[in-house]
Amino acid sequence: MLAAVITDLKSLQKAKAADLIELRLDYFKNLSEEEIKGLIKSCGKPVILTNRRKSEGGLFSGNESRRIGMLKSALDGRASYADIEYSSGKKPIKILIQNKKNAKIIVSFHNFKETPDNLVEIYNSIKNLNPDLIKIVSKANSVTDNFRLFDLIKAANSEKKKIIAFCMGPYGQFGRVMSLILGSKVSYASVEKGRESADGQLSLGEMISHYRIKKIDKNTKIAGLIGSPVGHSWSHIMHNAGFDKIGMNAVYLKFQVDKLKEFIDYFRQLNVLGFSVTIPHKVEIIGYLDKIDKKAEDIGAVNTIAKKNGMLIGYNTDCDGAVHALKCRTGIKGKNAVILGAGGSARAIAYGLREEGANVTILNRSVGKAKIIADYFGCGYGRLSRLEDMDYDILINATSVGMHPNVSASPVPANLLRKNSIVFDIVFNPHKTKLLKEAEKKGCKTILGFEMLVYGAMLQFRLWTGEDAPEKAMRRKVMEHLKNAGNQD
Repeated sequence: MLAAVITDLKSLQKAKAADLIELRLDYFKNLSEEEIKGLIKSCGKPVILTNRRKSEGGLFSGNESRRIGMLKSALDGRASYADIEYSSGKKPIKILIQNKKNAKIIVSFHNFKETPDNLVEIYNSIKNLNPDLIKIVSKANSVTDNFRLFDLIKAANSEKKKIIAFCMGPYGQFGRVMSLILGSKVSYASVEKGRESADGQLSLGEMISHYRIKKIDKNTKIAGLIGSPVGHSWSHIMHNAGFDKIGMNAVYLKFQVDKLKEFIDYFRQLNVLGFSVTIPHKVEIIGYLDKIDKKAEDIGAVNTIAKKNGMLIGYNTDCDGAVHALKCRTGIKGKNAVILGAGGSARAIAYGLREEGANVTILNRSVGKAKIIADYFGCGYGRLSRLEDMDYDILINATSVGMHPNVSASPVPANLLRKNSIVFDIVFNPHKTKLLKEAEKKGCKTILGFEMLVYGAMLQFRLWTGEDAPEKAMRRKVMEHLKNAGNQD
């Protein structure tokens, strides 16, 4: 179930799509018992009553007897749930349970700084109080912190105990969706972006439109983006629109991953379709896979993983995505192409251009890294400063410079852009980077990173599903997002 967190009356009108309303009494000042009952009635949906003190991430600053008393009296107003913190102590919790009437009691534990080592002990202590639901939420400081919460969900399910469990923060954001697949009972959303009540909380619109939360169940297959950072990516919007179009029970998530091996080892055991791989993991990931196809092996980088017959197999769609985007605008054979950067994307693009007969030069801040790729593919190389003296037909930015949120940055001074050349930026957020805007002013032909992203995504989709990707539906969903976000040029 999806609960919308309500902190003011105006928000109620924006929460119609939620299954539940979490009414945060601590955000409302000096409420009488009758006013609380009126609030519950005005919600028009099942209500979770919450009254958090400041030490628990809330705003309530009165005495404890008043705080607990508000929850107790609220049960007379026909709230469906009351949420009381484990830190409130056994006596207040037992009083609330004894007076719950037709409501259900959630006993919750929160840690806003970390995921503690004694989660199992906390779970057992709350379980012994015999609440209707156990809620455990912690801050993830690593992707692996999520796994301990997921294991708690599995343990609770095996004991037929109802649990709500997930992690806060950027490392835990994917768990707000994935926990429901694993058996957590409720996830929480803000009514809109900018109104979050906890770190990493997604909005109601994102949960429903982008992640198809209403269609998720225990049989939902998992795909997603592995990288760091991942917050800028639109891949989830595209792929989830594709799954929706073909009627497939799957969801694409964004995984911010710091410990790559541990992530892969854990997800092997889950109902996985596959993954996209981005900065900085495209090379390291090879060591944790069962097999890679020949093109990915030749390139020396993987950006796509598909799970087939229990094996994780690596592919590279960056190469075909970049070549396809270029061929839509220009010929490649015999052209002088400069690639900025020396990461996994640069390797894939260099491979593709060399296969098409281009003369390729790799430029990078670290000339040693550029030399490694150049030697591997038989290219020229040098420092970024060498661009000033080069005569090129195609210029490709394969770095993250200019990517959201650093949208005012460009990897190339405007005066080094050559009129009538092709300028291609693989950065796709923002939709049109500073580099591309300056290139247009200089009279260059430009190629959006979005084109490489879309074509590569089509190839990934087929690897995961065995079906052709519904390109129109996937493009349309992203363009709608860009328009609504005000990012379209």
